[in-house]
Amino acid sequence: MSSQNPEKSSRVLPVFLLFLIGALWGGFYVLIKLGVTNGVHPFNYLFWFTVVCGLLLLAAAVLRGLSPRLQRVHWPYYLKLGFVRFTIGNAIFYSAQGKLPVGLMAVIMTFVPIFTYSISLGVRIEVFRWLRAAGIIIGFIGVLLIVVPRSSLPDPSMATWVIIGLGAPLMHAVSYVALSEKTRPAGVDSMILSSGTLLAAAIFSLPLALAFGAFDFLDWPPTPGEIAMLSHAALAAVNFYAIFELIRIAGPTYMSQANFLAVGFGVVFGLIILSESHSLYIWGAIGLMLIGVALVNWKRR
Repeated sequence: MSSQNPEKSSRVLPVFLLFLIGALWGGFYVLIKLGVTNGVHPFNYLFWFTVVCGLLLLAAAVLRGLSPRLQRVHWPYYLKLGFVRFTIGNAIFYSAQGKLPVGLMAVIMTFVPIFTYSISLGVRIEVFRWLRAAGIIIGFIGVLLIVVPRSSLPDPSMATWVIIGLGAPLMHAVSYVALSEKTRPAGVDSMILSSGTLLAAAIFSLPLALAFGAFDFLDWPPTPGEIAMLSHAALAAVNFYAIFELIRIAGPTYMSQANFLAVGFGVVFGLIILSESHSLYIWGAIGLMLIGVALVNWKRR
């Protein structure tokens, strides 16, 4: 009987990690919403998140016997990814999340693969596929279903924030295309790269917060908004580790399924925790956008 336990564990662990990652991602939308609507400016949130999460990941890496990599070959990767994805992308993300329902923002962030494929087509990294192109069109029809009908959103002015919010997955996609695996420094653990990227983002986000008069030191005891932000940073460090572990034992394709789970958890958490409600237009848009993402992710065998 005991001889079957390792095999059973090897089947259960990937599923557990997959749902854990999806649930954490879905929960992050709620924490960001609670943070930026309870007194933490999005740019100050960005700075403290990158500092705390980056330091936690660095500490975890050191405890695993890994050392920081600060040679000349590593800095361009840290700075470029930290600036494009975490500073610009997340500054847009956090700002939009303060104005939009959690469930809607969770769906908007699924546009990362749609934008990634679109950009890759433009720079001729990917080849044209009718099925995947149809996914792009269907995804954008979903966006139109949100921003065009005046009754689709609780407040028609949110339509502007939907367009702004699309800048977040766009910046993530730009970073994925510009910084592919070919540009990744060789022989560096993912946890070290992630901590370096987050701390590099902190270097950029501090002057951003200062320029907008948004910087503030954390209070003691922390405010409800700061508690949400610190919880996000701590759980994000756990999430990074879970992602690396799941990719190690099951591969990146299996891990990518967490994106769809994150949408489900984000929508459900918004409904339950924040008492959100969506119009039929939004539900229709969610369906179209998920179909679009599924088609873009479709790979010919």
